Amino acid sequence: MKASLPELIEIAARHGFRRITARPLAFAAALEAGFTEKALRRRLADASIQVTMIDGLTRGLPGVPPVETIDPATRAALPADALNPADEETCFRAAEALEAGVVNLIHYRGQRLPLEEMAEAVGKICRRASARGLQMALEFVAGTGLPNLPFAQAVTEACGEPNCALTLDFCHLDRSGGTVEDVRRLPPGAIANIQISDHMPQPPGSVYVPMSGRLMPGEGMLPLRELMEAALANSPNATADIEVLNAELRDLPMDEVAARMAAALQTWRATL
Repeated sequence: MKASLPELIEIAARHGFRRITARPLAFAAALEAGFTEKALRRRLADASIQVTMIDGLTRGLPGVPPVETIDPATRAALPADALNPADEETCFRAAEALEAGVVNLIHYRGQRLPLEEMAEAVGKICRRASARGLQMALEFVAGTGLPNLPFAQAVTEACGEPNCALTLDFCHLDRSGGTVEDVRRLPPGAIANIQISDHMPQPPGSVYVPMSGRLMPGEGMLPLRELMEAALANSPNATADIEVLNAELRDLPMDEVAARMAAALQTWRATL
Protein backbone atom coordinates (compact mmCIF):
# COMPACT_ATOMS: atom_id res chain seq x y z
CA MET A 1 0.00 0.00 0.00
CA LYS A 2 2.92 2.40 0.55
CA ALA A 3 4.60 1.73 -2.80
CA SER A 4 4.31 4.26 -5.59
CA LEU A 5 3.22 2.83 -8.92
CA PRO A 6 6.74 3.00 -10.44
CA GLU A 7 8.14 1.35 -7.29
CA LEU A 8 5.52 -1.40 -7.45
CA ILE A 9 6.38 -2.16 -11.07
CA GLU A 10 10.09 -2.39 -10.31
CA ILE A 11 9.64 -4.47 -7.15
CA ALA A 12 7.28 -6.89 -8.87
CA ALA A 13 9.72 -7.41 -11.72
CA ARG A 14 12.66 -7.96 -9.36
CA HIS A 15 10.83 -10.78 -7.64
CA GLY A 16 9.51 -12.60 -10.68
CA PHE A 17 5.94 -11.34 -10.80
CA ARG A 18 4.46 -10.69 -14.21
CA ARG A 19 1.11 -9.19 -13.21
CA ILE A 20 0.02 -6.61 -10.67
CA THR A 21 -3.10 -4.77 -9.64
CA ALA A 22 -2.81 -0.99 -9.49
CA ARG A 23 -4.26 1.44 -6.99
CA PRO A 24 -5.96 4.41 -8.67
CA LEU A 25 -4.46 6.87 -6.17
CA ALA A 26 -0.99 5.50 -6.96
CA PHE A 27 -1.69 6.14 -10.65
CA ALA A 28 -2.86 9.69 -9.91
CA ALA A 29 0.19 10.31 -7.70
CA ALA A 30 2.52 9.14 -10.47
CA LEU A 31 0.99 11.68 -12.85
CA GLU A 32 1.37 14.40 -10.22
CA ALA A 33 5.03 13.40 -9.82
CA GLY A 34 5.64 14.08 -13.50
CA PHE A 35 5.15 10.68 -15.14
CA THR A 36 3.07 10.62 -18.31
CA GLU A 37 0.68 7.82 -19.17
CA LYS A 38 3.00 6.84 -22.01
CA ALA A 39 5.97 6.70 -19.63
CA LEU A 40 4.07 4.43 -17.23
CA ARG A 41 3.09 2.10 -20.09
CA ARG A 42 6.71 2.01 -21.24
CA ARG A 43 7.87 1.17 -17.72
CA LEU A 44 5.36 -1.69 -17.58
CA ALA A 45 6.48 -2.98 -20.97
CA ASP A 46 10.17 -2.76 -20.12
CA ALA A 47 9.53 -4.76 -16.94
CA SER A 48 7.26 -7.27 -18.76
CA ILE A 49 4.52 -6.44 -16.26
CA GLN A 50 0.79 -6.45 -17.04
CA VAL A 51 -1.84 -4.69 -14.93
CA THR A 52 -4.75 -7.06 -14.37
CA MET A 53 -7.12 -4.81 -12.46
CA ILE A 54 -7.56 -1.35 -10.99
CA ASP A 55 -8.29 -1.88 -7.30
CA GLY A 56 -10.50 -0.17 -6.80
CA LEU A 57 -13.50 2.14 -7.03
CA THR A 58 -14.99 2.67 -3.57
CA ARG A 59 -17.04 5.77 -4.39
CA GLY A 60 -20.28 6.10 -6.30
CA LEU A 61 -22.51 3.54 -4.61
CA PRO A 62 -25.20 4.77 -2.18
CA GLY A 63 -25.35 4.02 1.53
CA VAL A 64 -21.74 4.84 2.50
CA PRO A 65 -21.49 6.98 5.68
CA PRO A 66 -19.09 9.95 5.83
CA VAL A 67 -15.48 9.19 6.66
CA GLU A 68 -15.87 11.28 9.82
CA THR A 69 -18.01 8.51 11.30
CA ILE A 70 -15.01 6.15 11.49
CA ASP A 71 -13.65 5.99 15.00
CA PRO A 72 -10.34 7.90 15.38
CA ALA A 73 -8.21 4.84 16.17
CA THR A 74 -9.38 2.99 13.04
CA ARG A 75 -9.07 6.13 10.95
CA ALA A 76 -5.45 6.57 11.99
CA ALA A 77 -4.60 3.05 10.80
CA LEU A 78 -6.26 3.34 7.38
CA PRO A 79 -4.36 4.39 4.23
CA ALA A 80 -5.30 7.40 2.13
CA ASP A 81 -6.98 5.09 -0.36
CA ALA A 82 -9.64 4.29 2.24
CA LEU A 83 -10.01 7.78 3.69
CA ASN A 84 -9.98 9.78 0.47
CA PRO A 85 -10.68 7.29 -2.31
CA ALA A 86 -10.23 7.98 -5.98
CA ASP A 87 -13.29 8.94 -7.98
CA GLU A 88 -14.75 7.06 -10.92
CA GLU A 89 -12.99 9.11 -13.58
CA THR A 90 -9.58 8.50 -11.99
CA CYS A 91 -10.26 4.76 -11.83
CA PHE A 92 -11.44 4.57 -15.42
CA ARG A 93 -8.56 6.71 -16.67
CA ALA A 94 -6.10 4.48 -14.80
CA ALA A 95 -7.61 1.39 -16.41
CA GLU A 96 -7.37 2.89 -19.89
CA ALA A 97 -3.86 4.27 -19.43
CA LEU A 98 -2.44 1.11 -17.84
CA GLU A 99 -4.36 -1.20 -20.22
CA ALA A 100 -6.17 -3.01 -17.42
CA GLY A 101 -9.49 -4.42 -18.56
CA VAL A 102 -11.11 -4.68 -15.13
CA VAL A 103 -12.02 -2.17 -12.41
CA ASN A 104 -12.82 -3.52 -8.95
CA LEU A 105 -16.00 -2.07 -7.38
CA ILE A 106 -16.23 -2.18 -3.59
CA HIS A 107 -18.99 -0.96 -1.27
CA TYR A 108 -16.42 -0.17 1.43
CA ARG A 109 -18.14 0.62 4.78
CA GLY A 110 -21.46 0.66 2.94
CA GLN A 111 -24.78 -0.21 4.55
CA ARG A 112 -27.10 -2.97 3.39
CA LEU A 113 -29.47 -1.80 0.65
CA PRO A 114 -32.38 -3.44 -1.17
CA LEU A 115 -31.26 -5.54 -4.13
CA GLU A 116 -33.06 -3.33 -6.63
CA GLU A 117 -31.43 -0.13 -5.35
CA MET A 118 -27.95 -1.64 -5.38
CA ALA A 119 -28.45 -3.18 -8.82
CA GLU A 120 -29.62 0.14 -10.26
CA ALA A 121 -26.56 1.97 -8.90
CA VAL A 122 -24.16 -0.74 -10.08
CA GLY A 123 -25.83 -0.81 -13.50
CA LYS A 124 -25.24 2.92 -14.03
CA ILE A 125 -21.54 2.54 -13.25
CA CYS A 126 -21.28 -0.52 -15.51
CA ARG A 127 -22.86 1.32 -18.42
CA ARG A 128 -20.38 4.17 -18.10
CA ALA A 129 -17.55 1.62 -17.89
CA SER A 130 -18.86 -0.27 -20.92
CA ALA A 131 -18.73 2.90 -23.02
CA ARG A 132 -14.98 2.89 -22.34
CA GLY A 133 -14.47 -0.81 -22.98
CA LEU A 134 -14.05 -1.73 -19.30
CA GLN A 135 -15.39 -4.53 -17.15
CA MET A 136 -16.55 -3.98 -13.58
CA ALA A 137 -15.98 -6.63 -10.91
CA LEU A 138 -18.01 -6.52 -7.69
CA GLU A 139 -16.02 -7.42 -4.56
CA PHE A 140 -18.28 -8.62 -1.77
CA VAL A 141 -17.19 -7.89 1.81
CA ALA A 142 -19.02 -8.98 4.95
CA GLY A 143 -20.62 -6.04 6.74
CA THR A 144 -21.14 -3.96 3.59
CA GLY A 145 -23.96 -3.56 1.09
CA LEU A 146 -22.35 -6.34 -0.94
CA PRO A 147 -22.07 -8.70 2.06
CA ASN A 148 -21.67 -12.11 0.48
CA LEU A 149 -21.30 -14.08 -2.73
CA PRO A 150 -25.01 -14.86 -3.33
CA PHE A 151 -26.07 -11.22 -2.95
CA ALA A 152 -23.23 -9.92 -5.14
CA GLN A 153 -24.11 -12.45 -7.82
CA ALA A 154 -27.77 -11.44 -7.58
CA VAL A 155 -26.72 -7.82 -8.16
CA THR A 156 -24.73 -8.76 -11.27
CA GLU A 157 -27.82 -10.52 -12.65
CA ALA A 158 -30.32 -7.85 -11.63
CA CYS A 159 -28.32 -4.97 -13.09
CA GLY A 160 -28.46 -6.71 -16.47
CA GLU A 161 -25.11 -5.43 -17.72
CA PRO A 162 -22.87 -7.93 -19.56
CA ASN A 163 -19.69 -6.22 -18.31
CA CYS A 164 -20.57 -6.89 -14.65
CA ALA A 165 -18.83 -9.82 -12.95
CA LEU A 166 -17.35 -10.72 -9.56
CA THR A 167 -14.10 -10.40 -7.68
CA LEU A 168 -13.67 -13.58 -5.65
CA ASP A 169 -11.54 -12.87 -2.59
CA PHE A 170 -11.01 -16.13 -0.73
CA CYS A 171 -10.78 -14.47 2.69
CA HIS A 172 -13.94 -12.45 2.14
CA LEU A 173 -15.68 -15.60 0.96
CA ASP A 174 -14.78 -17.40 4.18
CA ARG A 175 -15.57 -14.44 6.44
CA SER A 176 -19.03 -14.12 4.90
CA GLY A 177 -19.83 -17.80 5.40
CA GLY A 178 -19.22 -18.85 1.80
CA THR A 179 -17.95 -22.26 0.76
CA VAL A 180 -16.42 -24.08 -2.19
CA GLU A 181 -19.91 -25.30 -3.08
CA ASP A 182 -21.11 -21.69 -3.36
CA VAL A 183 -18.40 -21.07 -5.95
CA ARG A 184 -19.33 -24.23 -7.82
CA ARG A 185 -22.96 -23.10 -8.00
CA LEU A 186 -22.14 -19.83 -9.77
CA PRO A 187 -23.27 -19.52 -13.41
CA PRO A 188 -20.38 -20.06 -15.84
CA GLY A 189 -18.12 -17.08 -16.38
CA ALA A 190 -19.22 -15.23 -13.23
CA ILE A 191 -15.71 -14.39 -11.97
CA ALA A 192 -13.45 -11.68 -13.38
CA ASN A 193 -10.68 -11.73 -10.77
CA ILE A 194 -9.49 -14.03 -7.98
CA GLN A 195 -7.71 -12.63 -4.91
CA ILE A 196 -5.59 -15.22 -3.12
CA SER A 197 -4.69 -15.22 0.55
CA ASP A 198 -5.16 -17.45 3.57
CA HIS A 199 -6.22 -16.96 7.18
CA MET A 200 -6.99 -18.67 10.44
CA PRO A 201 -10.45 -18.70 12.05
CA GLN A 202 -10.86 -15.78 14.41
CA PRO A 203 -11.99 -16.29 18.01
CA PRO A 204 -15.71 -15.66 18.63
CA GLY A 205 -16.40 -12.01 19.26
CA SER A 206 -13.28 -10.79 17.48
CA VAL A 207 -13.55 -7.43 15.76
CA TYR A 208 -12.63 -7.49 12.08
CA VAL A 209 -9.96 -4.93 11.15
CA PRO A 210 -9.98 -4.07 7.42
CA MET A 211 -6.81 -4.73 5.43
CA SER A 212 -5.28 -6.97 8.09
CA GLY A 213 -5.17 -10.52 9.42
CA ARG A 214 -4.27 -12.27 6.18
CA LEU A 215 -1.69 -15.01 5.74
CA MET A 216 0.37 -16.28 2.83
CA PRO A 217 -1.27 -19.02 0.75
CA GLY A 218 -0.92 -22.35 2.54
CA GLU A 219 -0.25 -20.84 5.98
CA GLY A 220 -3.87 -20.81 7.11
CA MET A 221 -6.92 -23.07 7.17
CA LEU A 222 -8.71 -22.18 3.93
CA PRO A 223 -9.27 -24.96 1.35
CA LEU A 224 -7.34 -22.99 -1.25
CA ARG A 225 -6.78 -25.83 -3.69
CA GLU A 226 -10.50 -26.63 -3.88
CA LEU A 227 -11.41 -22.95 -4.07
CA MET A 228 -8.96 -22.31 -6.90
CA GLU A 229 -10.13 -25.36 -8.84
CA ALA A 230 -13.78 -24.30 -8.46
CA ALA A 231 -13.05 -20.71 -9.46
CA LEU A 232 -11.06 -21.63 -12.56
CA ALA A 233 -13.59 -24.27 -13.56
CA ASN A 234 -16.18 -21.49 -13.52
CA SER A 235 -14.04 -18.83 -15.19
CA PRO A 236 -10.87 -20.17 -16.87
CA ASN A 237 -9.94 -16.68 -18.08
CA ALA A 238 -10.20 -14.97 -14.70
CA THR A 239 -7.09 -13.15 -13.57
CA ALA A 240 -5.59 -14.13 -10.22
CA ASP A 241 -3.56 -12.03 -7.80
CA ILE A 242 -2.01 -12.60 -4.39
CA GLU A 243 -3.30 -10.11 -1.82
CA VAL A 244 -1.86 -10.46 1.69
CA LEU A 245 -2.41 -7.57 4.08
CA ASN A 246 -1.31 -7.76 7.70
CA ALA A 247 0.45 -5.73 10.38
CA GLU A 248 3.72 -7.67 10.18
CA LEU A 249 4.19 -7.10 6.45
CA ARG A 250 3.19 -3.46 6.72
CA ASP A 251 6.27 -2.72 8.82
CA LEU A 252 8.78 -4.52 6.57
CA PRO A 253 10.82 -3.11 3.66
CA MET A 254 8.84 -3.43 0.44
CA ASP A 255 11.40 -5.70 -1.24
CA GLU A 256 11.23 -8.11 1.68
CA VAL A 257 7.45 -8.23 1.47
CA ALA A 258 7.61 -9.01 -2.26
CA ALA A 259 10.25 -11.68 -1.69
CA ARG A 260 8.11 -13.37 0.96
CA MET A 261 5.06 -13.27 -1.29
CA ALA A 262 6.97 -14.72 -4.23
CA ALA A 263 8.40 -17.55 -2.15
CA ALA A 264 5.04 -18.38 -0.54
CA LEU A 265 3.26 -18.30 -3.88
CA GLN A 266 5.85 -20.58 -5.50
CA THR A 267 5.63 -23.06 -2.61
CA TRP A 268 1.84 -23.08 -2.70
CA ARG A 269 1.62 -23.43 -6.48
CA ALA A 270 3.87 -26.48 -6.28
CA THR A 271 1.12 -28.20 -4.31
CA LEU A 272 -1.55 -27.69 -6.98
